[in-house]
Amino acid sequence: MVYLITLLTIQSFAAIISFIAGAVVVAVVLFLISTSSKEEEKTVAKKKVYKLRGRYFFVLSLSIIVVLLITLRLLPYERFQGEPDETVTVVAMQWMWKMDKGTTDKSPAEFMGANEITLPSNKKIRFVVTSSDVNHSFGIYNSDGVLVTQTQAMPQYNNTLEHVFPEKGEYHILCMEYCGVPHGLMVGKIHIN
Repeated sequence: MVYLITLLTIQSFAAIISFIAGAVVVAVVLFLISTSSKEEEKTVAKKKVYKLRGRYFFVLSLSIIVVLLITLRLLPYERFQGEPDETVTVVAMQWMWKMDKGTTDKSPAEFMGANEITLPSNKKIRFVVTSSDVNHSFGIYNSDGVLVTQTQAMPQYNNTLEHVFPEKGEYHILCMEYCGVPHGLMVGKIHIN
């Protein structure tokens, strides 16, 4: 079973499990429809339905627990959260990013930072992300244009995002939440050494 799971991608495994679960639900509904057409005393029918419902609930609950136990270990989160090697404050505003190393007690409007920042590779970086005006989405893309990680940038709220950049190079920050006409110009850069 473990070998089969490693051969499948997470998406295809989820699709197979969803298909099986859907087939079970359809089978139960068809069974209930076919047995409900028979004429029998209501109390006898009620006992059968309650008995079947109890079994169905038990099997469904057991299946959900087993699937959760199997798939929780596949999540991309670190098992042991530790302190980051570096913290970066990120403030989004229409239509730019402001970034600086460390944390700040200034309001987002007072925060001074640059649109570009240089960070080390293979170190855990904690981004503290907020917005000074409207909702934005802090998306980090590698040089191939592939989304590496992302979080929301919301006014009056700090989201934290931890990431390790395994490869040196240039990463682009794009806003993934439409925030006005110049939305496409809201680009920042992270240089990884």
